[in-house]
Amino acid sequence: MNVILIVIDTLRYDYATSPRLRRTGIGDAFGLGAKTPHIDRLAEKSWRFDRHFAASFPTIPHRTDVMTGRSGSPVHPWLPLRFDVPTLPRAFAEAGYATQLIHDTPHLVNGGHNFDWPFHAWTQVRGAEVDRPWITSKMKYLDNWKPDPIFDTVEGDPFEVNLIPAYVAANRARKSPDDWNAARLFSTAAECVRDNAVRDNLFLWVDCFDPHEPWDAPREFMKRYVDAPGYDGTIDPRSFCVAGTRGDYTDAVVERVRAAYAAKVSWVDHCLGKLFDAVDDADWWEKTVILLTSDHGTRMYERGRFAKSGSPIHEEVAHTPLFVYAPGIGTGRCDAVCQPQDIFATLAGIAGVQTPEGIDSHDVLAPARQGKPSPRKIALTSIRADSWGKIADRGIASVFDADWCLELRLTPETSTLTRLGSTEDVAADNPDVVKRLHAEALDEIERRGADQAIVTWLRSAGEKPFPKSCPFFDGWPPPKGYAAYFTRLYKD
Repeated sequence: MNVILIVIDTLRYDYATSPRLRRTGIGDAFGLGAKTPHIDRLAEKSWRFDRHFAASFPTIPHRTDVMTGRSGSPVHPWLPLRFDVPTLPRAFAEAGYATQLIHDTPHLVNGGHNFDWPFHAWTQVRGAEVDRPWITSKMKYLDNWKPDPIFDTVEGDPFEVNLIPAYVAANRARKSPDDWNAARLFSTAAECVRDNAVRDNLFLWVDCFDPHEPWDAPREFMKRYVDAPGYDGTIDPRSFCVAGTRGDYTDAVVERVRAAYAAKVSWVDHCLGKLFDAVDDADWWEKTVILLTSDHGTRMYERGRFAKSGSPIHEEVAHTPLFVYAPGIGTGRCDAVCQPQDIFATLAGIAGVQTPEGIDSHDVLAPARQGKPSPRKIALTSIRADSWGKIADRGIASVFDADWCLELRLTPETSTLTRLGSTEDVAADNPDVVKRLHAEALDEIERRGADQAIVTWLRSAGEKPFPKSCPFFDGWPPPKGYAAYFTRLYKD
């Protein structure tokens, strides 16, 4: 049995498929979404998990959850993958699988992040936002960029946005859509399938960085979502200045940025079709498991903000798609609460691969197929725990069950509560729900191995001081001299 794991960065749950294939989501309130025929095709063949939420946040912490099947005590920080922990591809390798990583997510291997080492082979496709392939002082608009008057109200120079210079340098030579990194990524994955058509023991991890910022898609995809006379599909790079910022943007700006995100989702879906074509050509559907998911979503100005940054991590950021296809397991939808750690045990269970001891991973197909409750009462989503003292008044973590989202603060009285698919705080009308989820969250943080000093601080409702030097995660302290490589771009 072959296994293909597809991780798509920054893909919202409510943009991943057509409305008939999902539960009500945040984006439905805006009439938003994206056309994704290839993901729809997979979803129709698959078990669809409608209560899948991010855990460790964002990119590298999420991949660490998936790679290790662990929760990170209580969440993983942004640090290199340790060499001394069991990993998903190593478990498959020990079971006789050939393991291959194909990615355009630069973080996995740049800056010593080590996500290449568990695989027999790995291939990087260059050109995503945080890639650093080239230094140049010749900064100019790419061929599909040009100013648009609707962005005259947006302040900022796109070339001053942290990573846009790297993106321009990486893509300076692209001419046709086939030159874009997402197209080359899935073409490479398709080539891998064709090269291994006779195998029944390939573990292939395909990691796609799009639709991560910048929301830059080929012209034909932009024109699908912008209905304006004479619009030629170009993008004003000043639109990139809104990501991660608060601002009173005009309706025209908001509408165009939302269109750009939807266009990039559809573009990724189009490229994914190249991989599915190869699965068709190799006649792999009867001997292949395919799991598709995302690390997190993003805000589309629901709360006066674009992009994923900022605490708390709202539902539109934390709610992510999870589709699991395998021949013979049937199809359906499941409301069982699950998290990225569960991908490890789920894939291992389908393939008959032994899971290591000590992982915090559940085979989510068991409750789905049997109609049983999830082993997880709640899902917990957060950034690294050593930052909690600074963000306690904004929200330490987000807590989800099948119906609710609690933005966890130090006391139930200061926490906020929303129903899934809503942005309205209804904590005052549901104090028992708030109290229950708050208590379950503290229990879950302790269960995941948080240091007792953190637990004591939380249970004291902040009356005790936030700990300064306790272990905040597995492997504390971080490696001496480590810094996220992409923050230094063109600034050394």
